[in-house]
Amino acid sequence: MRAATRIAMALSFGVALAGSSNPVWAAQPYEGFWASTRKDCRDQDSANRMSIEGGNRLYWYETRCRANEITADGKLGWKMKLACEGEGEKFRSNPRVSIAADGGLVMDNGPVGQARRQTYVRCEIAKKR
Repeated sequence: MRAATRIAMALSFGVALAGSSNPVWAAQPYEGFWASTRKDCRDQDSANRMSIEGGNRLYWYETRCRANEITADGKLGWKMKLACEGEGEKFRSNPRVSIAADGGLVMDNGPVGQARRQTYVRCEIAKKR
């Protein structure tokens, strides 16, 4: 009976941790809302905005990607293998994401945009009340 009690306590502790409102793992530095300019941060319909959520989901105006693999590439850099959908097409992309010295996000070889290198500023999004 003692073993059963210990197991029940361990299981309830695990359930309490899983159900807590605080995340168990800290968010990655590249997560959040980003835009090409501060003005684009304020324009909710801007095609120049993106968000990175949950560490592996990337969203643009008409494109969404999921990272199947993320590997560290330097102190504040990551290589990603993305499976993407956008404008009725499915495709793959292998960008390198890094945080610049000024706190901006740099994406080399990204899945959207004309340039091989996209730079973004972090957007401060007001929280809903």
